[in-house]
Amino acid sequence: MSGALPLRPTGQATVDRLLDAAAALFWEKGYASTTTRELAAALHIRQASLYYHVANKEELLYKICVSSVEEFLSEVPAAIGDIECPLERIQRLIRAHIVTLLKSQKRNATMLMELRALSGRRRAHVVELRARYARLVKAALETGREAGAIRADIPVQYLSLALMNTLNWAALWFDPGQALSPEDLAEIFVKVYLSGAVSPELRGSAASRTREATEKKEPAARARRAGKTGDGATVERLIRAAVALFARQGYAATSTREVAALLGMQKASLYYHIQSKEDLLYFICKYSLERIRDDVTAAVGRVEEPMERVRALVGAHIESMLHDHGEHATTLAEMHALSRHRRTQVLALRDAYQDLVRSVLEDAQKAGALRQDVEAKYLCLAVLGLMNRVLVWYRRRGALAPPQLGQLLATIFLTGAGAVN
Repeated sequence: MSGALPLRPTGQATVDRLLDAAAALFWEKGYASTTTRELAAALHIRQASLYYHVANKEELLYKICVSSVEEFLSEVPAAIGDIECPLERIQRLIRAHIVTLLKSQKRNATMLMELRALSGRRRAHVVELRARYARLVKAALETGREAGAIRADIPVQYLSLALMNTLNWAALWFDPGQALSPEDLAEIFVKVYLSGAVSPELRGSAASRTREATEKKEPAARARRAGKTGDGATVERLIRAAVALFARQGYAATSTREVAALLGMQKASLYYHIQSKEDLLYFICKYSLERIRDDVTAAVGRVEEPMERVRALVGAHIESMLHDHGEHATTLAEMHALSRHRRTQVLALRDAYQDLVRSVLEDAQKAGALRQDVEAKYLCLAVLGLMNRVLVWYRRRGALAPPQLGQLLATIFLTGAGAVN
């Protein structure tokens, strides 16, 4: 493969054991916080023996990422094969993607969450492999559009990103011990993405809002943090500096000295406002979850019609999340670094927000506005995946402003990608 870096030859069974053990630890502790000593202990070998198979910890992460994407590039094309019906090809693609994703769930979660830790050439190679797979997915949707099976009022680029958002998020929440199998989950995503979440009789009215919504102009930015003075303003400056550094180099690799230097203050002065670096991460996680909860609560509270409440929820979630992009990205990637007590508090906030989203969907189901053959729990997880993975690819200078993107994603969720009659 073009750009591939050489990997040390070793037995495949040993490699698989090594990658699975590393992925399990990266899942639990994060890549930056995991040591090669811990990896060796998990495999019941000496630390020195580990280096017979890999040169360093980064090579392990690289192998995990490469093996994950190559599995998709092998198994998904084989699954869709020479199927001619465009809609059936997309259905097969969704099923094959989910089965492949969850077969190596922890490896895939590691690839999705820890890719930024790879250095130049290695990261570029994995990005190249991912782009190749993204082109495969986009081509399947474009073929569907040409055949009139896929809606034409939303660019294929966003239909493709929305599909990958929804599917890949499952790597972070799927529980192999639950009653739902990967195949069952794939069928839910086929229904939600291709058929749409909204009840069939309401599809037309939901779809008709697409063009109007995507033509809306971005409202003036909210001045949430303006007007603070004194110690509160200094803490906010600390949080912003920490977000910038955590996003660029990770929480574990960032020192309080660097945070202080970014603000032009002495390290000793930093401890007048916080007790430790963990305080900064805790404040970031807590702020991001409380703010998105408040924004979404306010948005749905202004709307009475059940389906429009769902639309308002998606729009408010996207706008709030992208307004505080760095805070949410840090929360998603670094929450595991919190101490147990603080992580429990942050997880309680996250779960409470998920309950809010599910309750809005349940109300819409009871009113007959959303399909009832899929549990609200899974509709909730699908829409959270659709929304939250936007953090990975959204660019502020892109074609769509946050309000436009929020309404576009709401339309995809509410009416699905299937052609609207």
